[in-house]
Parts: sequence; C-alpha cells; structure tokens
Amino acid sequence: MAARFKDERFNDDERAWADFLITRVGLMLFSSILLVSAFNIYPLFIQQETAGMMDASLSSLASYIEDVDSTSIQGPHYYTFDIDPDVTIDISSKYVSAYSDTKTGRVTRARALMTTFYPQNSKWDSGPGLLEVIANSCDGRTGLGDDELIDGDWQIINEMLDQAGTELAQEPFVPDTMQPLIVEKVILNIETDEGVEKRGVTIVYQI
Repeated sequence: MAARFKDERFNDDERAWADFLITRVGLMLFSSILLVSAFNIYPLFIQQETAGMMDASLSSLASYIEDVDSTSIQGPHYYTFDIDPDVTIDISSKYVSAYSDTKTGRVTRARALMTTFYPQNSKWDSGPGLLEVIANSCDGRTGLGDDELIDGDWQIINEMLDQAGTELAQEPFVPDTMQPLIVEKVILNIETDEGVEKRGVTIVYQI
C-alpha cells in the first residue's frame, strides 16, 4: 500500500509540473501576442492619423475651388495650404488627391470635385496665358469686356478645355504646398442670338 501511495504522489507532482510549464508557456505566448499587437497598432495609428489629415486638407481645398467656381465675380483668389510638407498634392480637372510615404507604406487619399476646373497645363500657366490661348484660337478675340466672342468660339474653347482635361488626367498638376495656390474665375462674354451671355472658366495655377 505504501508503495502505491508514493507512486500516486509522484504522479501528482508530475501533473503539477506539467500544469506549471503549460501555464508559463501560455503566459509567454500571450505576452508575445500583446507585444506584436502593440507594434502593429502604432503603425496603423500613424496611417489613420495621416489619412485623416489628408482628408481634411483635400476637403478644404476642394471646397475653396468650388466656392470660387460658384461666384460670378472675375478675379484671382489665393489659397494657402495647411498640410505637412511631406504630403504631395495632385490636381486634375475633376479630382484633388494626396499621398505621403510613411514608415509603414504609402497613404493615398482622393476627392472628386462637384465642378470641373482647369489647373495649369502645357497650354497655359496663368489667367493671362489662358486669354492668350483663347485669342490665338478665336481670331484675336478674348471674351473680355467689349471684346466679345462669337457663338462658334465657345466650341473651340470647349475643345481646348477638353484637351487640357485629358492631359491633366494623365499628368496632374503638382503644386508647391509651401506657396499659395491661385484659383481664378475668368468670365467670358459671348455674343449669341439672344444677346451677350457670360460663361465662366475656373483655372488653378501658381506663379
């Protein structure tokens, strides 16, 4: 009987050590999972913070351009970027987008605009440049003041704007975010059968 009692106690000790080792291994695995999770959460937080900042900046820029486009007053307006210098802004005729390379990879955001506008491109790089292109395409007429365009000129201008839009879709305008962005509404006077009609073109550029 005594021998059996000693054997049973020995078996109990073995089970105790096994339980102890299993518990220690389980704690070590749990700690490892916590550490891995902590290291993964921080980069995710950085990406989310960067994306949130980009969304706010793009919303501000898009709203500003849309506000200028909705006015009937001709002239330039100046937009100042409030964004990290490491963020790159792309502007096409229908979208504004941003991207930044972080330690955890590239973060990209984009926002569609409610209107169509035209950043500087290979055809013009300012308000005077746009008017020069219009004059060269419309027999010297600019559409400013009494220098009215004729009805057929608007089709020529639309074709020119479409070409600029196609170019910008392939190679967007990248502004210097350390410098102001000029958003200008150009009002053109067009002579039609019903009288003189005003039509606007919103352009975006930097000097």
